Amino acid sequence: MAITDSMIQTAMSHLRAGARGEAAKVLRDVCRIEPSHIRAHCMLAIVTYQDGDSGGALAILDELESRHPDKPEVVRSRAEVLRGTGNLEAALDAQRKARELNPHDPVGHLQEGVLLDAMGRRTEAMAAAEQALTLKPDLTGAQQLLGALTYRTGEIGESARLMAEARRAGKAGIDPNHHQALSLFGLGRINELMALTPAIHPTQRFGETMVKAIAAWLDNDPQRCGDMLIEAQPLAGNAAIDAPNRSVFIVYGAILDGLLSWRRDNPDSYGREAEQTFHVIGDSHVLTAANLTLPVAGVMTRLKSHFTFGCKAWHLVRDEPSPYRSFFQAAADGIPASSTVVAGYGELDCRYKEGIMRVVRNNPARDWRALVDDLVPRYVAFVMAEAERRGWTLWLQTPPMSNVNTSLLLTDDRLAFLGIIERFNERLRAEAEAHKLPLIDVKAATTTPKRTPRHTHYIDTNQVRPTALIEALRLMTL
Repeated sequence: MAITDSMIQTAMSHLRAGARGEAAKVLRDVCRIEPSHIRAHCMLAIVTYQDGDSGGALAILDELESRHPDKPEVVRSRAEVLRGTGNLEAALDAQRKARELNPHDPVGHLQEGVLLDAMGRRTEAMAAAEQALTLKPDLTGAQQLLGALTYRTGEIGESARLMAEARRAGKAGIDPNHHQALSLFGLGRINELMALTPAIHPTQRFGETMVKAIAAWLDNDPQRCGDMLIEAQPLAGNAAIDAPNRSVFIVYGAILDGLLSWRRDNPDSYGREAEQTFHVIGDSHVLTAANLTLPVAGVMTRLKSHFTFGCKAWHLVRDEPSPYRSFFQAAADGIPASSTVVAGYGELDCRYKEGIMRVVRNNPARDWRALVDDLVPRYVAFVMAEAERRGWTLWLQTPPMSNVNTSLLLTDDRLAFLGIIERFNERLRAEAEAHKLPLIDVKAATTTPKRTPRHTHYIDTNQVRPTALIEALRLMTL
């Protein structure tokens, strides 16, 4: 091994140890000993950029490219620096030049795909990732990128397949957004979900364990659900950890803990003989209904829940592919014809930091009243069409009152937030009446005569206990 090659290995060791300064010293020595050593110059440029000197990094690459204009690794390093500075167009130009210099390099196509994805050019990004896999079918990064892209376009079966392939590489952090676990859950492939080998990275393992806990709860296995929560807790990390979906799964953990506690205190509400089954499809509030056995219009009824992760009414009415529409369709495919189905969407659309409030906050010119008035009839029309197509008897369920402490909100925000909840429910009641659809009014059950939340019905600021659903069904009977 040449001395410069040995020095490169030393620099790599310094970088792995986080000692960029020591690595830079070694790389400068290599560049002095062997001025034409392209790898050393490229590595030095990247280290220089990582130390905050993007101008210095580009100067190194300018000088190197003037002597070696046809070396793709030089141009690729330029693309990496430009991407880091936020100049994505220039980075893409550089990356495409590198790819043209070496069109058979799968990594070049992959890096182009990553840039295109960052620019929101999803179709082109998918084509680049597919080309990378054509050249190297086991290229983990391309499997990961295409798995993420197919997830976002609603191809959850293909996403699960690609992420499974990428996972075989045995690397940490292969699927940080939990696309494989969420896809398997959404497709109802629960045995495959439960059989997933624990991920190497703790934050990925945390999210996947939480998805398994939710699946166990829905599958009427509270013991396994509780065991999963215990397993997940030490993996959650702390607020300083930047992990996708971390805060969301922490909330789900609190919801499941609250539901498990209520079930322990009210065992008679589960497992009784039932004369009929109602299927409840919707957002996180269907977790509350899961496996309850209770009288509905005098008939003992078992509630079977179909949870569509993160799905809003808004996702159902938008004519564009998404994982949320796919979650709904997959869940609906699992509900037998002639079933009674309760559609329980809308709470996510009415949250303070999500849904309609987020749209208005991002664009104050938008009228939240008009947004609600447009959304609710389209949502009801969508679920009615699905019910007719699938032979269901359709019921509707209102989103609850919010348990947020609105006294802490600015006046305009408070009025808009509470107005959205009230108007969404008013419009949903009107649609139910117009189409003669039974309505389970959880909003009425969770609101006091003073139009404040009935705090005893809540697990947290949004999720209700089964008592809210029981009360809503009692009011419905009356």
